[in-house]
This record gives sequence, C-alpha cells and structure tokens, in this order.
Amino acid sequence: MAHVKLSQREAILLEVLRAHGTEDQEIIDRFKSGDIRPFQQIEDGRFDFAHLLDLAQSQWDLFERAVRDGYQIKFSTFNGIKTLLSLKFQQQAERDYAVHEDYLERVRLKQADVEWLRSTISPNWQIIETERRPDTDEVAITIALARP
Repeated sequence: MAHVKLSQREAILLEVLRAHGTEDQEIIDRFKSGDIRPFQQIEDGRFDFAHLLDLAQSQWDLFERAVRDGYQIKFSTFNGIKTLLSLKFQQQAERDYAVHEDYLERVRLKQADVEWLRSTISPNWQIIETERRPDTDEVAITIALARP
C-alpha cells in the first residue's frame, strides 16, 4: 500500500508529538475527539497543532493512515530533512553529520531507519549509502538533491 502524502509541516508536527513521547493511539484518539489541548503545552506552546487538527477533521482517513501506516512528504526541503533527523533520530547538524550547500554527509542510521527516511522524504532527494559497518546494523548515508 502506498503511503499517503502529507505536507512537510504536517509531517513535522506529527513527529514532534512522537518525539515528545506521544503514542500513535493517543494521537489518533485526541485528534478524533478534537481535544489537543495537552499537545499545545509541548515546549511551552512552541508548536501550533491547529493545522494538523484541520487535516484530521477534513480528511480523517488520510490522517489516520498517516499515523498508523506512514506517510511520504509531498515536498521535502533541506531544513525540513534536518528537522526530521533531529526529531526522529536525535541527529544534529554539524555534531552528527556534515552539512554542505545541497547535501548532508555522513548521516549514520540503522538500516531500518534509512528505509523509513527513504520512504518518507520526497523524491526530489536521494539517499546514497556510503558505508556499511559489517559488525553493526549502522549505515552511513549522504542525502542529496536528486539530479535530473
């Protein structure tokens, strides 16, 4: 089954909830009921989840599938990918990987996480495996703009 498409903003808001320990079932329950007040307290109200609530209320099936089964971002930006790496994998630019003008280098993830990222970011980006450690499940990748 193909993943549903979310905007980058919607995807990041969903990953913010997960990064703060919110289980998928709670996300589904709260957005179904419309009571997202507890989420508004995350990081002292830094995030506005109203847009995600609008999506849930207008396209419930799409929202629920995105939470339960995964999603693909319609159009991923350079900074959006860095934000996803931070939220999902606690990877920080310059600390954990190198940042260049149009690519990220030496991003180290488990193979399953590479596959998640590959299926999640938009097709205008490519993930290139640059190193595989035989003693672990860790892979080094470069994330670069796809060239025509």
